[in-house]
Amino acid sequence: MMHYRKAENVERELSKSELPFDDCIAKDLKDILWMQVKGGTKVSNVIEFAQAALNKGEHRSLVWSGSGGGVVKTISCAEVLKRSHPLYQVTRMAYNSVEEHWKPQMEGLEEIIVNRQIPTLHILMSLDELPESVQGVQKPNTTSDYWQDNGTPARPQHRQQQQGAAGRANKRPRFGRNKQQQGNPECSTEQVPVPVPSPSPAQ
Repeated sequence: MMHYRKAENVERELSKSELPFDDCIAKDLKDILWMQVKGGTKVSNVIEFAQAALNKGEHRSLVWSGSGGGVVKTISCAEVLKRSHPLYQVTRMAYNSVEEHWKPQMEGLEEIIVNRQIPTLHILMSLDELPESVQGVQKPNTTSDYWQDNGTPARPQHRQQQQGAAGRANKRPRFGRNKQQQGNPECSTEQVPVPVPSPSPAQ
């Protein structure tokens, strides 16, 4: 790819019918407020919009969706909104296709288009109680074990302790100074007189 430069990424536009909540919401999706979060989205703006829609009764349910750089902000939006409204929550992952365009930098070469599948996070939040039969329902004012079920790493302090123990086990002993302090004769710094041979008589 040394003769190409990356031009742009074109992400396929999703529709409401593709949201992975068929078992949670009614077929009529007009009442669902769909908030698509991007990497450059300002969290405070979308939070204010969602709060106003719920307070006015315009919507009873909403979905936060984000991929790539928008995943972290998607989680932040959901967590902030839960503080002001008693919402039921369902979190699910899906995939969306993205086209990577590479432009040639030499004559005779053609443009390359690479198709990739990127993970997309979807968070359904509803003021109405969701059926208990739905897998992964999180009730209001409770925490979710969604990320733990998908493999939460060990606690940082445990890793540090293991690394410290391994570091001490692999540390090589230092010779010289310790032996001198212990009085080891092989490493003593005391000067020992060396006998000088007497000159032989002249013949």
